[in-house]
Amino acid sequence: MNSDLLELLACPECGVANLVLLSDNVLACSACSASYPVVNGIPQMLPAHLAATLEQKNVYMDKLKAQMLREGDLPNPDNPEVDRFMWEHQLYNWGKEVIYKDSRAAEIFSSYAEKGARGLCQFIKARVGTVKGKSLLYVGSGNDRLVSLPLEQEGAFIVNLDLVHDSLEDLRQFGARNCVCGDARHLPFSAEAVDVVFSKGSVHHSHPIAEPLGAMSRVVKRGGHIIVAEPSKYMLSRLPRLVLPGGLGYPTPHEEAISAQEVMSILGREGLSQLQVATLTHAPPGTPAPIARLWERMGQAMPWLFNRFAFEFIVYGRKI
Repeated sequence: MNSDLLELLACPECGVANLVLLSDNVLACSACSASYPVVNGIPQMLPAHLAATLEQKNVYMDKLKAQMLREGDLPNPDNPEVDRFMWEHQLYNWGKEVIYKDSRAAEIFSSYAEKGARGLCQFIKARVGTVKGKSLLYVGSGNDRLVSLPLEQEGAFIVNLDLVHDSLEDLRQFGARNCVCGDARHLPFSAEAVDVVFSKGSVHHSHPIAEPLGAMSRVVKRGGHIIVAEPSKYMLSRLPRLVLPGGLGYPTPHEEAISAQEVMSILGREGLSQLQVATLTHAPPGTPAPIARLWERMGQAMPWLFNRFAFEFIVYGRKI
């Protein structure tokens, strides 16, 4: 594990930053005696109540997959925290399975991911300036090499965080250097640890969203930047399931679309200033290519009209 990464980490249980890497590849907290294994170079910084459920993962996920295939009403979970945690694992595995089996799903996902990654990287550099020598935290990175690797190649010290360890294993195999398994609502980092915190499409998985946004605000330095990209509440609630093949984009019971205004309001209360909202992508994934190209061109030419119909917004703020 990178020693520079160790300097950024803090115990998610008590918040103390004095972690020690022991000889058996375990991070130990000197304050509360919590311990966190490092698996294949990835610190497992999950809160204890989530980490304790990992032994149940395979059985739990089999039940969730059966529910997805039945497409019936889902029962109220006895433990919503564990249920949310397991749904994230199931979604990752389900998405990979769908993309592997369905060539159209793979094409849609690839096109959307590449376009969104280019837009997000351009937006970050436009607001932040050069990323060389800066520390960036990607909250909810999954296995998104299209964002992480280009920024890292430009000299950024980028840390990828996700709730699902398997997605980070995949990202490490693609070449990402710094990955941490943890919960966005309990970010395992010191206060004011990084220059830039950003996310893409993950905040609406973590309700109430004030928790992940508050955690992101805590770990960014004064003068640092927060960037949050999310599907539009208006568009996501109206996107026809028929557009996406084979279950791609399957929603969990714990997802709820959010608006740019909600994000800006919370960040404002957290002390962020210079708040701005822009569009990341206008056309939803799965839109026929000719229509999508026209939609994007019109959006760029007349943002005052088309941004209200955009699929994905992006909010920027700065901690002063």
